[in-house]
Amino acid sequence: MEIKYSKKKQEERQDPFLDFLAKAKEIAVAQSNVLMGAGIALCIIVAGVFVYGYVQNAGQQKVLDAFGKAMVAYSSGDERKAVEALKTVVDNSKSSPQGAYSAFLLGSMFLRQDKYDEAIGWFSIAASGSSKAGFVTADAQEGLADCYEAKGSRQEAVACLSKALSDSRLKYRYPALAWKAALISKDLGNASEAARFCKLVESDTTAGAANYRQKAENLVEEIAVSRTN
Repeated sequence: MEIKYSKKKQEERQDPFLDFLAKAKEIAVAQSNVLMGAGIALCIIVAGVFVYGYVQNAGQQKVLDAFGKAMVAYSSGDERKAVEALKTVVDNSKSSPQGAYSAFLLGSMFLRQDKYDEAIGWFSIAASGSSKAGFVTADAQEGLADCYEAKGSRQEAVACLSKALSDSRLKYRYPALAWKAALISKDLGNASEAARFCKLVESDTTAGAANYRQKAENLVEEIAVSRTN
């Protein structure tokens, strides 16, 4: 039986960049246990497709080539080559979506290496990057929060999480972000802020909040008991 595909479908099937993105997603999911909580597995496929569309429309083939090489290096596991390639993209096209995405990946890599100051620098570039970079610029706020928390700068961490919570592009991370902010606020001795973040979790009716809702309710009760003692 002969199976016929439309011209558009055939082009999509033969597109090497889309094939690469599919493979990159598989790698990211397989290594998700070592990736930061900012959702890199999801970023690789969604941000990659977004950037691809942008480049196709803008005709910036050189940027696409550099970004493609950087992504190949990143997915290969060779961190030295990945860092060099990603830095090249940022240096040459910082204001582009590719620049913001590359800065985000650099931040996540240095965070995994416990190089917090370097990670903060790259996440800051990603956070202030192109508005066309989609949720990557918003996701960078969570990356910054992770860095500051690891450094012991918990007030700064809560501030970054608050910014992330106010960004609609991070709605899929909302319960996790609010719960993280609640725990840090509790450690800081700010019971009222911890309770406020817990209430945000409790009021979230999405499926993603299910794993956090009971924890938030328990923490609110714990705070209430501690205030009466």
